[in-house]
Amino acid sequence: MKKFSLFLLTIFVTFGVIIVSCTTKYVKVPISFSVVTNHQDKVTDIFIPDHGSYDMQILVKFLSGTASDNVTLKVIGLPADVTVTPDTFSAVPTYIQDFVFTTTSAAHATYPVAIVATAPGVGAQIYNFNLTVTDADCAVNLWGAFSVHNDCSISNYDYTATGVATGTANTLTINNFGGYGSAVNASVTLNCNNDSLFIANQNIGNGIIAQGYGVFTANSMTIWYTASNVPGVGNESCSATFTK
Repeated sequence: MKKFSLFLLTIFVTFGVIIVSCTTKYVKVPISFSVVTNHQDKVTDIFIPDHGSYDMQILVKFLSGTASDNVTLKVIGLPADVTVTPDTFSAVPTYIQDFVFTTTSAAHATYPVAIVATAPGVGAQIYNFNLTVTDADCAVNLWGAFSVHNDCSISNYDYTATGVATGTANTLTINNFGGYGSAVNASVTLNCNNDSLFIANQNIGNGIIAQGYGVFTANSMTIWYTASNVPGVGNESCSATFTK
């Protein structure tokens, strides 16, 4: 009799587990993600030429939650005579999407625009930034005096430098590059389409050979470079932050 009762109890417990299992519902955790300008920690302001295009790379990074959900981006608030391709994009993060802004006649001004990001179960997340229409020659904004901080393999130091026009669009000469003296001038080529810059291998003065690359905004530059034959130093690798 005890064995039969134990058998019935086992059946009841088993069916109870089945019933509970059948009534338990899967709770979907909404995706969590971040949206930033590629290589930055936020969505940054952009500067587009008054005749031409500008490539803005947006990084959407998966953080947690449902990893299979799409995150949709939409650009809103563009001024007249400025278009973006695409204006909407959707994919499963992590991903990088290029938004190409184009204009042929937009007025010089600063316009507040935004990227709206949406995903299933997530309210609209708005990332505001400024779009400034400026000269097609993006070097124009970088003429003038800079305060510079160098983080180098040998030492860290501060100095001033000057951005000088060359007479050629999208190029810049930096006087006192690296803080190496007034006789030192580095020629810099700017890519106005994606805010990058390049310093070809060159003799910049005082026997110093330098080369590098970097990024820029309308009033700042960050340049990573190597220099050899630096008087009193020899060879060094530096990260230089230029601020107007």
